[in-house]
Amino acid sequence: MAQATANPEQQSARQGNRPMQTQAARTYQKVKLTETTEDELLVTYAPVISQMVYRFAPLARVTVDSDDLKNIASLSLIQAAHGFDPTAGMSFESYARMRIRGAILDEIRKSQPLSRSVYSRRKEMENTIESLRIELNRQPEETEIATHLGVTVNQYRALLDELRPVIFVPLHQLMEGDDEFSYADNQYTADVTQEDPGETTVRHELHELIRERIQQLNRQQQKVLLLFYYEGLRMKDVAELMEISESRVCQINTEAVLSLRSFIKRQERKI
Repeated sequence: MAQATANPEQQSARQGNRPMQTQAARTYQKVKLTETTEDELLVTYAPVISQMVYRFAPLARVTVDSDDLKNIASLSLIQAAHGFDPTAGMSFESYARMRIRGAILDEIRKSQPLSRSVYSRRKEMENTIESLRIELNRQPEETEIATHLGVTVNQYRALLDELRPVIFVPLHQLMEGDDEFSYADNQYTADVTQEDPGETTVRHELHELIRERIQQLNRQQQKVLLLFYYEGLRMKDVAELMEISESRVCQINTEAVLSLRSFIKRQERKI
């Protein structure tokens, strides 16, 4: 089986820069930002920004300029530093990463406007998958979903491709660490640090339910989610490891996220 290796930006973000980022976070919590300290902050977090751009840009269905994404992410980092409240209960590093990631994903979404019909199809797909899951008491196969929708498997996969832009952003909000877990379709909220204890409890309860739901997905779906969202690999790297095409990996990811979204909405109505 092919072995995908993390690129230098990924390795740097995971290993060598963590102490620097932690130290930088402490520094910017204590001093007023100047032009000099802003430059230092940008240098410190450059590997983080590059890693996020490297991971998320390929998910867009249209070409997105990586340099533009890096510039937008850099601006969001400076804005985060100026607006950060160290008494609000979130570390600067977590807050900065949330803002950087949100800026990148928001820009990707803006670059590919979608019609109302696409969102309508997403809702139909979510409802279909969840109703079949309840009926079958297991994760439905793509052939079963396609049959229920009245389309062929190839047509179903084409639908998954079409829905990709309205899928990957929300899931990433769900799948990150507990401190950054926030489910919202349209934006990352800058007010996560203001969350009250009751909301935090509900959020963590939902997060645990999501973890349990992931265990019910089929093996391919679980593997894609693990490698992309937790291990930080690109879709291209995931495809090499799984020995399937990159487009197929994206389809599997979309189907898995649709499954999770429909489940989450159902659980939110119960909580």
